[in-house]
Amino acid sequence: MISRRVALTLSLALLLPACATRPGFDAMPDARGIVLERDFAGRSYAKGTFTNRLTGATRGLTVVLGGRVRGDTLTLREAFSYSDGERDVKTWVFRRTGPGSYVGTREDVVGEAVIRSEAGGVRLSYEVDLPTGSGPVRVRFEDVIERNPQGVIVNRAIVSKFGVPLGDVDLVFARRPLR
Repeated sequence: MISRRVALTLSLALLLPACATRPGFDAMPDARGIVLERDFAGRSYAKGTFTNRLTGATRGLTVVLGGRVRGDTLTLREAFSYSDGERDVKTWVFRRTGPGSYVGTREDVVGEAVIRSEAGGVRLSYEVDLPTGSGPVRVRFEDVIERNPQGVIVNRAIVSKFGVPLGDVDLVFARRPLR
């Protein structure tokens, strides 16, 4: 007979993945959809927040993006500024692998991100090793990028660990700096 502790651990292991949700697409997306090479070539800007689901704390962020397309590859440099003064720069390299599908790499992404066009938008799935005082912590990002009915590009992401949602990222993109 198995102990209560083992039974509880097994139950939690089976239930926790059900806690993680993937962000959904808007019920009425803009007909133009998202094409990474078209929508992120050149300079663009983003503004938004990270919300910690465990504490409710929020952290504002702004991003200046510079995209360059060469053949089937989009290189996207992201310069982040956070509301607490931290700054960071990351560079995505997205390579088209077929109609509506890409793979992506970035300095902090573990392996390759999987990117698929769906429902007029783009879904990104990837893992990141986030630095902490006690060493890196691996988390999963599930992003949805779409153009809302007003024509504005938005990115919603859920950050999770072991299937448990830890936080949400919400960004709005524009071709001019956002205030």
